[in-house]
Amino acid sequence: MSNDTVSPLDENTRRYYLDVMGVQCWQSLDSEASVQQTTRDDVRPYVTDRGNKKAELLFVLLAPTVSDEANGMLCSGEEGELLGKMLSAINISIENTYITSLLKHAVPVEYLISPENIASGNAYLQQQIQFVQPKLVVVLGESALRCVLQKESSLDDFRALNTEQKNKVGSVPIFVSYSPAELLQKPENKRNAWSDLQLLQKITATF
Repeated sequence: MSNDTVSPLDENTRRYYLDVMGVQCWQSLDSEASVQQTTRDDVRPYVTDRGNKKAELLFVLLAPTVSDEANGMLCSGEEGELLGKMLSAINISIENTYITSLLKHAVPVEYLISPENIASGNAYLQQQIQFVQPKLVVVLGESALRCVLQKESSLDDFRALNTEQKNKVGSVPIFVSYSPAELLQKPENKRNAWSDLQLLQKITATF
């Protein structure tokens, strides 16, 4: 990770990132409830992106895990360990990639992603793509993919298009596969994920 010093955010920038994180800012008619809600939002740690800021591969997750929130960094727990091993199997170091997420806080399974969440998450993703300038955006997980492409197709439908690389974010091609969380929940999908990794290895060999 980078050791760059982070400057304090001004209020406008802070509110922008709160919006990106899906934290809505409004004044309640009940001032006490408003203060309590603000306190809860303020104490939740901001989960930062991680990796090489000049990476050729930019990985996109839907949201951090509870473990990531505790550590303040994406892919810091069991999911990160699994992703690291998967990438190592095709001779890619996880630290040579860049990892971001559409939402900046862990969300419950039943959490309903709003149009505002999708819009702000995609706006943030576009900024990260411009900043990193990757050669390929790797979206991990069906929910993240639906948010990025705003289509209701299944993950396997999208995976079938990996070879053609027709889906793009801006001008950057998209590659899709399972998220580490999905693979931990359904290990039977690891065979398909391995096929995806082998194809990803072939694609990156052309960079």
